[in-house]
Amino acid sequence: MLKFFGRIPWVFVPIIYLVVAHNLKISLNSNTALGFTFIGVAVVVLFIEFVKSGDIGVVSFLLDTTFSVIAVIVSTALLTCMVVSNGEQPTFFHWFGYAIIIGDALFSPANAFRTALRNFGVAGQ
Repeated sequence: MLKFFGRIPWVFVPIIYLVVAHNLKISLNSNTALGFTFIGVAVVVLFIEFVKSGDIGVVSFLLDTTFSVIAVIVSTALLTCMVVSNGEQPTFFHWFGYAIIIGDALFSPANAFRTALRNFGVAGQ
């Protein structure tokens, strides 16, 4: 069961949350429970992705890195669509979600690389 959950690209959960909120015209700009729930979900996703990136194989590393890059592309497209097409202003919650996505794209591959160096016994002194 854990192997199945380890293969899911969790980084898309905040993107899906933002897309659903955008399509249902739910505002995240006020201090509502939806905005703070989004922050909680995004932090949990970052934690899961960071833990998932440790001790992985080559194929898992490539898939994880590919999904991170795709998530950055999709979130950038969503932000561009939101600002340019609809004229909306991103809120703190939007920027927080995008920071989590960028953080995942930076830290997960770095963690996997660090773990690989440790496994091969070539870690720095």
